[in-house]
Amino acid sequence: MNEWELSGAAVEGCTSPPVCPYYWGSSVQKDLHDGKDQCEATFTLKIEKGHYKDMSLNGLIVGIGFNTPADGRQSGNPWAAILYIDEKADDHQYGALADIFRISWARVGKLIKTKKAGFVFEKKAVGIGTAQGYRHKIECKGYYRLEAEPLLTSTGMARFISGIEEGIIYVGKSTVNIYSEPGLP
Repeated sequence: MNEWELSGAAVEGCTSPPVCPYYWGSSVQKDLHDGKDQCEATFTLKIEKGHYKDMSLNGLIVGIGFNTPADGRQSGNPWAAILYIDEKADDHQYGALADIFRISWARVGKLIKTKKAGFVFEKKAVGIGTAQGYRHKIECKGYYRLEAEPLLTSTGMARFISGIEEGIIYVGKSTVNIYSEPGLP
């Protein structure tokens, strides 16, 4: 058994079109953001099944808000982020989630702060049969709100990317994407 494992539903809302031109080094970021190669985003994970050692993390929600550095990936600067942990987490769960995400985020950036927050996470299937996408309403109370719709084909099937460690990434667009965090640079 691994020291920790998390699985569930994840939703990201950012200032870019799909799929992350910033990460792949595309010029799209500069084209869309007044010549600035930068991105702002939120990422929310509703943990359906998770553990840290022998402690359950089932049902908790974690969010990350981040800004990428100016001048894109070429700058070598870490992505600054703030971690929001479900206010329902007890002190041990809070510490475990802070450790997991601090270590995991170190690959791309640095967590500059960790906070408790209340969350709303709604997910509704949209589309046809087994090719459904999902409509999401996400709120990290006091910090961000995201509403997203799946991109559907003309036949009503959801657009997605598959093959990433048994998961599927559904491609969508945000209809509401508000983030306010004065603690981020």
